[in-house]
Amino acid sequence: MANKDKSIDPVLLKSAREHFLAKGFANASVQEICKNAGVTTGALYTRYKGKGELFEAVVEDAVQVLNDIAKAAETDIEHLSDRELLAPWYADAAGLSRFFDLFDGVRDSFILLLTCAEGTKYRNFHHDFAQQLTEIDYRYYAEAHRRRLAGETISKQALHVLLTAYWELFYEPFIHGMSRDEMTALCLTIAKLIDWKQALGLPESLPD
Repeated sequence: MANKDKSIDPVLLKSAREHFLAKGFANASVQEICKNAGVTTGALYTRYKGKGELFEAVVEDAVQVLNDIAKAAETDIEHLSDRELLAPWYADAAGLSRFFDLFDGVRDSFILLLTCAEGTKYRNFHHDFAQQLTEIDYRYYAEAHRRRLAGETISKQALHVLLTAYWELFYEPFIHGMSRDEMTALCLTIAKLIDWKQALGLPESLPD
């Protein structure tokens, strides 16, 4: 295994990405992927255990973007100032556009993750990602509520439902092939539709 030829990876992953996008995971053929890449199936199996592991490699960059979003929010919130604690809930259109930038940078992999993950370990990624962020965001909300900065009482389960719906607003434009410019325009509507300040009873503006 130490002598694996990594030079085949780019062409193999390109072929796999195109094939998964066209056929989906369930109907994808390892033989066709290898044929289109100009490599043998034996060469593939020296790199990946099978179709599932190959799919994971193809969507790895999209998964990393999602993990980075969650990781960036993980902090010792008790030591945050009121402004730092509340700031994530006050995203305007420009702030929301940042997420579209991140996902657009890995567009093909992200679309695969959204539409072709059935049968892979990422089949429940929508729910799992929303649950991961619920655990993080509820800590922000609970601390804000403890400091009397959040006037509304909301359960973790309710927040999970809201966050699931919220993130779908970022998924659907990719599923439907919207351009980046169309997504920029959509950010204005999302900012109006999802008003976390009102939902959580936060101050009208961020504390100084």
